[in-house]
Amino acid sequence: MLSQIADVVDLIAAASIIVSLLFVAYEVRLNRKQAELTNWRESLVMMVEFKSRTNDPAFADLIIRGHRDFDALSEAEKLSFGMYLEEGVHSLGNFLKHNDSLPKKLVGIELALTNTFADLFLTPGGSAWWADAHQQGRFMPETYRVIDRMLAKREANDGKPVLSEKDL
Repeated sequence: MLSQIADVVDLIAAASIIVSLLFVAYEVRLNRKQAELTNWRESLVMMVEFKSRTNDPAFADLIIRGHRDFDALSEAEKLSFGMYLEEGVHSLGNFLKHNDSLPKKLVGIELALTNTFADLFLTPGGSAWWADAHQQGRFMPETYRVIDRMLAKREANDGKPVLSEKDL
């Protein structure tokens, strides 16, 4: 009889451990999901802030002139234009890093953002700044590879936006 009670207690203990492990797995999954959502929110806020900087007409004018002819800008304007594009590179890199870490990558938004940023670097001024950024070594080597690969895809598509997820 005591042996049977011990077997039942062992069975209850084993079931309790399994339930505890399932609960911990559920909590870990919820925490991972929350971290992903927080990362996404931060990435999207960064993108909105980056884009909204051109709501200031004077700054928008600088960006337009910079895209038209980077070398025609004053040194201070080159700095502002360059820092704006550099901020964009960091925003895109942050987005791509978080997107690559997701179990299911969000391809549609990645396609839209890479096309948006390719547009920034395919203008005469954007291209001049990107060439200068290469010479200055402002970014990590992988950043250059990612952006150059993105630009090569656009150039292979006659400068038109890449619209297919398979082309990412």
